[in-house]
This record gives sequence, C-alpha cells and structure tokens, in this order.
Amino acid sequence: MQQMLREWLKIRNMHLFFPYLIATICAILFVIILIQRAIKCKKEGTPFINFKGYHFFKEGYDKVKLWGSVILFILYIITLPILHFAWTSVIFIFLFNVLFEIKPGKLFEFKSLLISAVIAFAGSWGVWYLFYQVFNITLP
Repeated sequence: MQQMLREWLKIRNMHLFFPYLIATICAILFVIILIQRAIKCKKEGTPFINFKGYHFFKEGYDKVKLWGSVILFILYIITLPILHFAWTSVIFIFLFNVLFEIKPGKLFEFKSLLISAVIAFAGSWGVWYLFYQVFNITLP
C-alpha cells in the first residue's frame, strides 16, 4: 500500500491530484443528496423514486445556455489532449463567456468580446504559470 501511494505521489502523476479530489468531493455530496432525499421521502410518506408529475427542468429554462454548456464541456474534454491545457482553456473560456453573454435580439459588443478574450487568455495562462512554475505541478 505504501509503495502504491509513493508511486501515485510522484511528479508525473501530480496533475491527477485535483481531478481525484473533485471526484471524491462530488461523490460525497451525491451521497449526502441521496440521504436527504430518503429522509424527506420518509417524512412525507412518498416513494424515493416518483416520476408522476415530475419535471427535471423548470418551465422556461434557458435551453441555449444549458445545452451549449454541455456541448462546450464535452468538446473541451475532447480537445484537451490535442491542444493541451493552456490553449484549450483560452479557447473554451472565451466560448463560455460568449455563450453566457448571449441575449435575445442583441448583437455582441466589441468591448464584451474583448473583455472575454482578455479574461480567457490571462486566466488560462495565469493558472498554467501558477501550477507549472510556482507549484511545479504539470497540467495535461
């Protein structure tokens, strides 16, 4: 066990630390949600899984932003091994900013696109520099 832990903590595996940490936190939160649902169902006397009259999305939800975010996230994951962290992040942070700037019947303003580009570039390269140079942690 100790040898396995030592191998996992080597520098070539350090970029896996945060994905494992986030996955563990998400799993714990998912279990907490299930427990809360079970307690609520027991108090109300309703079944744990009840699809009668159930709607996953609220009426009038923003379909463009929800499904656009899902598609962009999937494309980010696919593009990450090809362009690596910094350039992929620049592109997709910019696209996410543009997606969430969409307002019905309104064109994009140059100032808004410029701010999105600066945020995407500075944020991505700043995070890369911080992890790679300061903390000596490789990013994919």
